[in-house]
Amino acid sequence: MSPFHRRSRRLLTALAVLCGALPAGACAADPPAHGDATAHAAHAGAAPAGKATTVEELASALGCTAESVTEADELRQGACSTGQGAYRLTTFTAEEGLRSWLAETRTYGGVYLVGDRWVVTAPSAEALTALRERMGGTVETGTEHTGH
Repeated sequence: MSPFHRRSRRLLTALAVLCGALPAGACAADPPAHGDATAHAAHAGAAPAGKATTVEELASALGCTAESVTEADELRQGACSTGQGAYRLTTFTAEEGLRSWLAETRTYGGVYLVGDRWVVTAPSAEALTALRERMGGTVETGTEHTGH
């Protein structure tokens, strides 16, 4: 891999981490308010064996359409919004990538619904309730720094 491609890959990953750390939707353009409302039912927060959950499936379960999809080797990230607020949707190729992303992003605070190789960031834990019922996962919060 050329030095240019390594730098580009690092830049995309850093951009994805930064966008996930900002308040949900801060990096997104005005996504449509309505989308495909088809919910995908999964149990215990895990995708079926061998099938990873996609950004589009997460958006559909929320009742919106993923916009501003960013793709990198390790992750895909998109944004959408509903009446409950703006969401950042991130899927990972490996669990290690998810854990590493969360470790970096949590320092900025926030609320996360974490599933099997996917994370959804939302304005509040309440905004994640319906998605959690459909897709499973666990709600986690960041440790926002204040007073620096």
